[in-house]
Amino acid sequence: MLDGLFRPRAVGVIGASANPYSIGHIVVRNLTRYGFKGPVFPVNPKGGVIRSMQAYKSILDVPCDVDLVNISIRNTFVPGVLEECGRKGVKFAIVHSAGFKEVGPEGEELEREMVATAHEHGIRVFGPNSQGIQNADPEVSVYANFTFVPQKPGNISIIAQGGGMGEMLKLHLHNVGLGHRMYCSYGNECDLTMPEILAYYGQDEGTRVIMMQTESFKDPRAFLEAAAAITPHKPILAIKAGRTSEGSLAVSSHTGALVDQVTMAEAMYRQAGVVQFTDTHEMIKAAIAMSTQDAPPGNRIGIITNTGGPGIQAVDESVNQGLELAKWSDAGTAKLKEALFAEASLGNPVDVVATADHNHYHAAVSTLLAEADTDMVMVFFVTAPFTDIDAIAMRIKEATEGSDKPVVVVVETFSENYRLIENLRAADLPVYEFAEDGARALAALNRYALLRERPREDVPDLDVNRDAAETIVARYRGRDTYLPQAEAFDLLAAYGVSVPRMAVVAGADDLETAAKKVGFPCVLKVDAAEVVHKSDAGGVVLNLADMAALQEAFAAMHAAIAGPDVSYLLMEQKSPGQELILGAKASPGLGSLVMFGLGGIFVEVLKDVGAAVAPLSRPEARELMRSIKGYPVLEGLRGQPGADLDALEDLLIRVSLLAGDFPDIAEMDLNPIFAYPAGQDPTAVDVRLRIS
Repeated sequence: MLDGLFRPRAVGVIGASANPYSIGHIVVRNLTRYGFKGPVFPVNPKGGVIRSMQAYKSILDVPCDVDLVNISIRNTFVPGVLEECGRKGVKFAIVHSAGFKEVGPEGEELEREMVATAHEHGIRVFGPNSQGIQNADPEVSVYANFTFVPQKPGNISIIAQGGGMGEMLKLHLHNVGLGHRMYCSYGNECDLTMPEILAYYGQDEGTRVIMMQTESFKDPRAFLEAAAAITPHKPILAIKAGRTSEGSLAVSSHTGALVDQVTMAEAMYRQAGVVQFTDTHEMIKAAIAMSTQDAPPGNRIGIITNTGGPGIQAVDESVNQGLELAKWSDAGTAKLKEALFAEASLGNPVDVVATADHNHYHAAVSTLLAEADTDMVMVFFVTAPFTDIDAIAMRIKEATEGSDKPVVVVVETFSENYRLIENLRAADLPVYEFAEDGARALAALNRYALLRERPREDVPDLDVNRDAAETIVARYRGRDTYLPQAEAFDLLAAYGVSVPRMAVVAGADDLETAAKKVGFPCVLKVDAAEVVHKSDAGGVVLNLADMAALQEAFAAMHAAIAGPDVSYLLMEQKSPGQELILGAKASPGLGSLVMFGLGGIFVEVLKDVGAAVAPLSRPEARELMRSIKGYPVLEGLRGQPGADLDALEDLLIRVSLLAGDFPDIAEMDLNPIFAYPAGQDPTAVDVRLRIS
């Protein structure tokens, strides 16, 4: 438990100072300004008085037990101070000081020494190079942090790797009149980990929503497990910093190039049920809605407006976000017609017209919420000077009481009418300035509902030959090398993946025997690790119809591509199908990621791929297939038959099992796979597999 960190009984501030610009001074100020319920003990080797409190020369001089210390001193002094904290019985230490592993090997060694000293005395270290923590629970009110945003109780908890991002999330909640529950920015994560903190947030009854920002994952598997345990009960909203590929190591497979840290995060978020964002503004707006509104039962939205243009914007953005416009029953339409002005539009949006009063808004909102076909409602209104806007706010509130369908309100007004917005927020209604924000917030609620309610199953136990696969992998284990294609195909076949008939060709003398085994028409391929794009290098010849054509093709290929590490493969030519790519990539700390998308040359141009954490259950495999934009092609378009989706689902599971069973597989490309209509198994016609 982390109560000693987030609910301490007493806090010591080591490095407290009378200098108002020092971190230690600011921490003392924040603890006292926001009414920490326990005692605060400034610690400074010179003693004296700091902010009207006695400063102690050592933590050992403090007259009572201390659960938590904030440390802001020179980095080289930290291990010695932690030794004193251990003798005092301190449970947690927030280390604000920098100069540890983020600065290089010397700092990394100092960080190891610090952690070892702390653990020797039973202390958990938060940081270093960290802001600190906050808990705005009125029973605690601890601001053990050197930042500036005022602390106000709320139900959104924030966890951020980057302090600037974390403070920005807090600031924007504050700017719309909301507070937060718990907050931390954890810095180097040398000891106390992000997944531990996340799990603690998940168990906190006062936390309704969690917002998180990450730059990297120290323990991806632990994060996945912690997040997956939370999302069935409360939403986690996440944004991943560093979405560009600059700085990543060069890789030679399509899968290696397409599956990076961002893809890993997306795959983990999807599997754990985390709602992912790429825009901070959008994430904050979604958190505001989720802090008071329940997830909708479906994706059908009802819109109410008193002016046309913003209503159209609301419709456009709602549809762009995957929401559907609800339709009213005959009885609902009759109620609207009876309650509203004759000039009102009774479609969706319902335009109550500019002169609508509080009773008109009440009738519109209550009618739409009562409609079985409506899952959520957005109310838009421009504050007109000839209406009682306070009464409108009150009646909207009354109309939403007793309904568990989410409602957001978009208000166009000016500062003199800000009380209107305050009244709506006091009624637990999210308020936005733009129709697009309201639509995106409701769409985020729907995304969370879909993630929470999706089917979950165990990974199926398919008929695979692990012993045969182990025999192949064992021959290369401990090396960093590409498998010869024939053995890579044998490895796939051991896991039930359909592959063409094939034969290895070492020289011209092998052609006749190989052709008898494979048959005509056939395909001749070069097999060399350094040849990535075989077709571009002249390393693939298709449609070889007879022996003469085969011999001619081999002679030309051998002349162009030869060497001690080059061999050739003769393969059965499969009939063309829908070209797909399926791959896997080892992900340290997580296992393996499986990547799926449109294949052939299109993978390089369109990059329409999705990724998931291996191994896959059946619902996860189908979800991965649906994640690509090209999925409608697989279903069949304009009279063209679709692919056998059940067979594709089985293929994804088998490849994911192979990747999961053998972490030695660093990268694996099946590109292309030919997918066929129902009744014919998809077949991998090319494979590139690296063991590491």
